[in-house]
Amino acid sequence: MLPSTAGIGSSVSRKKLANKLPPFIPLFRETVQSEAWRQLSFGARLLFLALVAQHHNNNGHVYRSLREVAKDLGHKDRSDIANWFRELVHYGFIVQTSAASLGVEGKGKAPHWRITDRPVRNGRGELDTATKDFLRWNGELFEPHVRPSRRWNAGKMAALKKQNPGRHVRTTVDGTFVPEVVGTFVPTHGESGTDVTPISEPVGGTDVTPITRLTTWVARPGSPERKGK
Repeated sequence: MLPSTAGIGSSVSRKKLANKLPPFIPLFRETVQSEAWRQLSFGARLLFLALVAQHHNNNGHVYRSLREVAKDLGHKDRSDIANWFRELVHYGFIVQTSAASLGVEGKGKAPHWRITDRPVRNGRGELDTATKDFLRWNGELFEPHVRPSRRWNAGKMAALKKQNPGRHVRTTVDGTFVPEVVGTFVPTHGESGTDVTPISEPVGGTDVTPITRLTTWVARPGSPERKGK
């Protein structure tokens, strides 16, 4: 009499279920150990994980809007997220397969992406080998795009620091030249100089001759007038 095999299949299936991992996001060692991965910012790495999480045998049609990524990562600045997309493209981790567009119902459609470290199904329904563009990175570092407002403010502050010594100074006077007076000779005994009519006593009334010219002697060093003084 053969031993009963009842319950053997169920016990094997229970062992398989016990050893089965819960849902996870797979990352390949070749990807995370590449030189291009080391150059990625932490934001771009998190974005890559968010895109891989949307990969369900739909490579080439993976999409995530800026709003959805902001919610996934808990990051509100969409300019940073847009830079992270550009960064992943620059280093060869993703390739855009279709641009953003406006749908028939007036709703915007996010760009679609292909993750380069995973195979993609071609038009014939066959799987093409992963291209792994990041392994052919040429060594050029990514330069993030800066919003015009940030760029303008930084430039303006730098210009103000160079031009103005204070915060509220509009113009700066480099210096004022004061001419040097070598000497002034004042004639004694009421004389006002040679060939000059003396200034008379002030006379009241309307018939006063106006003073038209006042001559001042400037004594040079070594002149007799200066020695006399």
